[in-house]
Amino acid sequence: TIYPGSTILGGETVIGARSTIGGNVFLVQSVPPDSLVYYEEKQLRIVPKRKKRPASTRDEFTE
Repeated sequence: TIYPGSTILGGETVIGARSTIGGNVFLVQSVPPDSLVYYEEKQLRIVPKRKKRPASTRDEFTE
């Protein structure tokens, strides 16, 4: 997923599968699969995405 305002440059820049590029990111390097790319305090961050947990059943909350 690539959000609006993002700029991806470079003839050999590769965005890995299932990665998310945040809005207004200026990217000039490749990103590994399953990554989240965003700016935090004027610094680019590339971090692994968190694994989604299966939805909890109602029984787990009533025990």
